[in-house]
Amino acid sequence: MPIKIDYRKCIGCQNCYLMCPMDVFTWDEELNLPRVTYMSDCWFEGVCMMECPKRAIEISLPLSSW
Repeated sequence: MPIKIDYRKCIGCQNCYLMCPMDVFTWDEELNLPRVTYMSDCWFEGVCMMECPKRAIEISLPLSSW
């Protein structure tokens, strides 16, 4: 999966969830954590990674299959 969340670092600030322009994330209210739910909608622009104050998100670009 191109978006990885390190839940040991995540503080539940919701920045990734609120700032993602493509709504890739959903919010788990019970655990107070983001979930990558709509990976196919991701454009890999890195807003979630840049907005994370704890650097808990890592993005790796998928290999092209052209």
